[in-house]
Amino acid sequence: MSQSIFVTNKGIPATGRFENIEYVFETNKEVEISLQAAKHIFGYGDDDKEQYFVRLGWMKINTDLPRAKERLADFSFSNEPAKKVHLTAPVVERVAAPMPKVQKAEVKGVAKVQQLQ
Repeated sequence: MSQSIFVTNKGIPATGRFENIEYVFETNKEVEISLQAAKHIFGYGDDDKEQYFVRLGWMKINTDLPRAKERLADFSFSNEPAKKVHLTAPVVERVAAPMPKVQKAEVKGVAKVQQLQ
C-alpha cells in the first residue's frame, strides 16, 4: 500500500468501495486505507465534498448537506495509527492489619481483647 490514511469512525457504521474493495468503517474501529481510497470515498483533501456525500448515500438533496457534514465530522483521519493505551491499575501492596493481642482476664473462662500500641 502506498501512503496510508488511518480512518476512525465515532458515529454510525459506514461502507465505501474503491477499486473493487469494500471498506467497512465500524464504530470506534480504526481502518487503514490508501490515500487514493480516502480521496475517492471521503473526498480527503477536497473542499467540495458534495459528490462524495452522494456517493456514500448520505445526501440525496441539497437540504441533506448539513446532516452529511455532521456525519463526516464523526470520522477522523490521520497519517499515523492511533497509539494503543492500555491502562493498568497501579500495584498496591496490601498488608493485613496486625491482629490484636489477647490477654487473659482475671475472670476465668473469659478472654479480654486489648489493642496494644
